Amino acid sequence: MAKRVAIIDIGSNSTRLVIFQRTSRYGFHLIAQKKAPVRISEGSFENNGNLTSAAINRTVEALSVFKDIIKDYKARKTLIVATAAVRNAPNRSEFVSKVRRELKFNIKVIDGNKEATLGAIAATNLLPMKEDFLTIDIGGGSSDIALVKSGRVVDTISLNIGTITIKELFVDKNASINEASEFINSELSKIPSHFQAKKVVAIGGVLRAFAKAIIKDTNYPYNKIHAFEYKFDENKELVESILNAKSDKELRKLYIKKSRVDTIKEGLLIFKLFLEKLNINKVISSGVGIREGLFLYDLLRNSNYKFPKEINPSIISIRDRFDILNVPIKNRLKIVKNLYPQIEKVANFKKDYLKLLLDAVKISNAGKALTIYNEHKHAYYIASQELNWQYTHKEMLLISTILRSKTDKLIYEPIYNEYKKLLPKKDELKWLSFIYTLSDILHSYSAKEKYDFDLENNQLKIITTKKLYLLDNEIKNLDTPIKLEIVS
Repeated sequence: MAKRVAIIDIGSNSTRLVIFQRTSRYGFHLIAQKKAPVRISEGSFENNGNLTSAAINRTVEALSVFKDIIKDYKARKTLIVATAAVRNAPNRSEFVSKVRRELKFNIKVIDGNKEATLGAIAATNLLPMKEDFLTIDIGGGSSDIALVKSGRVVDTISLNIGTITIKELFVDKNASINEASEFINSELSKIPSHFQAKKVVAIGGVLRAFAKAIIKDTNYPYNKIHAFEYKFDENKELVESILNAKSDKELRKLYIKKSRVDTIKEGLLIFKLFLEKLNINKVISSGVGIREGLFLYDLLRNSNYKFPKEINPSIISIRDRFDILNVPIKNRLKIVKNLYPQIEKVANFKKDYLKLLLDAVKISNAGKALTIYNEHKHAYYIASQELNWQYTHKEMLLISTILRSKTDKLIYEPIYNEYKKLLPKKDELKWLSFIYTLSDILHSYSAKEKYDFDLENNQLKIITTKKLYLLDNEIKNLDTPIKLEIVS
């Protein structure tokens, strides 16, 4: 597979370009993204479903710009898909041929079921989904739904309802919300009865905009949409306020960004009725969708479209890009595994944090890529920004906060106070930071020495095969969660 892969998604509302950089077999990150609000479906309802010449020309112009960007980034592979607006147009071949003739781009027009599958592949691999779930991607021309069981897409369905569909059929004609709801419900009735789950993954720009509004409306402490979880019924007041807003100005006051005010009401109405139809209340917002799904469809084609069980692409990507030392950490991981059970005796952890602690260790050298001075601050920032895939918000923040700890200060109070609603209790966090920091000290003196531990009566014995010079002195400066004697 090419080192840089460009993905273009031609949707009903916008045409988007993303470019991914591969760093290793399973490591990758986003290096460019552009959005062109070409509205390729605009005017098609009055044109017997055909794409208008103006819309086609706008889109071709945008694709021409995208082609230059792809060339500048030296991407060696370009994958292009077109969704509902193009696939439903009787003159789609005219558009596809024009793009091929003028730009040498090959567009693959995909059906709604493939669209749902790609979104579900992205969600399955890049969200912390441990149970069965549904996905819904509400676009301009369709709503595409997938049923995922045991990490596999088992069924999909595409419905002919989207934000532009509802806008042009009802809103622009001043029809009542009841008429629009009746139309939407008639489409939702086509969803098979076996499409059942307790949680739904919300995909697409409109649903991301709604999630963003909830974050601001509730003063949620972590400003990250991907993996943001909420209960729909707890936000009924916001939902009704958006649906009943009389102007763009009112919507802006409800935290809807300018680029979404003209489609948020239609998309939210579809989503509300969808959740009511399937009796689902738990929602997880996805920052990924068809573009990431298409990239992963290509990347994981030889592994059944799934990352291997122990692979976390965020961890791999961070290590590929930022761990410039390339110092073996295998022994430090062993130190943590040996130390954790001893600390567990006194820490009374409410859950098993060992895996997350080990993940923190795996990216512990990332901060040194910038400078060794204040490396713990740099590591925290890198993790808080880049540690996205497969983690909940609580897990992202826990790993990042552990990385921020240092020898003489296990917890940085401003960060803890900002995110304490999502972090473990302070005493637990201190113990985790203690394990992380002590393992760093021990490993920094010898990457090969074997360490065992014994904790009894507030005395922690460090058992080694040889005395390490300077170790005792550094341990004396180590902050501890409780009065703890450390001897080696």
